[in-house]
Amino acid sequence: MLSIEQVIEKIEDWKDKKISYKYLPGGLTNKNYKLNVDGNSYVVRIPGKSTDIFIDREVELHNTISASDIGVGAKVFKYFKPDYVIISDFIDGELMNIDSLKNNNNKISKVVNAIKRVHTNASFISKFIMFDKFKDYLQIVKKNKMDLPEGFEGAKRVVEDIERLFIKEKPKLVSCHNDLLAENFIEQNDVMRIIDWELSGLNDPCFDLGDFSVEQGFDEDKDKLIIETYYGKFLEDKFCWLNIYKYLADLLWTLWAVIQHNLSDIDFDYWGYGFKRYSRAMEAINSEEFNYWKKNL
Repeated sequence: MLSIEQVIEKIEDWKDKKISYKYLPGGLTNKNYKLNVDGNSYVVRIPGKSTDIFIDREVELHNTISASDIGVGAKVFKYFKPDYVIISDFIDGELMNIDSLKNNNNKISKVVNAIKRVHTNASFISKFIMFDKFKDYLQIVKKNKMDLPEGFEGAKRVVEDIERLFIKEKPKLVSCHNDLLAENFIEQNDVMRIIDWELSGLNDPCFDLGDFSVEQGFDEDKDKLIIETYYGKFLEDKFCWLNIYKYLADLLWTLWAVIQHNLSDIDFDYWGYGFKRYSRAMEAINSEEFNYWKKNL
């Protein structure tokens, strides 16, 4: 993995220029830095150790550029292969957090419109279908003999059950972000921008909507707002898919956290993070609401 100093040395245009940088905390997969180069600001994204096991960096690069081209993602300035370091313009705006979204319907609507813009206009490559990724992550866990939370076999059966309904539904796949944490949104000039495209790919749009909801801990009213904003009216079946995906996303990110717990060199409690998401998912799966959502898909 390249250091930030090595990245800076690679850029001939920056020779003899005044450069300063600082580490941006909070990244759970990569190391990110903000650079100031003669008054111009950039973000340097350096892939984390062993992340190529579950992230296709060529796909990430293509999709990052596509999101940049439609004006939702940050403009890509430089990139390096085979290290897949990406340098993008720094988006100067208000970085979102869970509270800033949870308590503001206007911002939620702006996020949903940005998501829909990606779904409609971006040209992503490769698929990121939740059920396929679940199997891929589970295979990595088993191959490396990693421990799973107790009872995870029951969660696996639930995912397989919903996959059969997904195959029957055959939703149209669109360009999706697939990892919609609050911190991946920046409001700039009254427009919501989106960053961090490493898990992007073609997927069911309802997965993006469900993942966005569960990351912020939204309630039923907020979920209805998401559906109404995205589709222009409330659709019961899409509302049910959104809710099902909320907790399937929790199970998927549980596996992601298990992998990171075993491989990452970033100082973060991945196991605790994953177990919290697993517990939330299983509580929802065993509820009457889950059965209702499933019956109305």
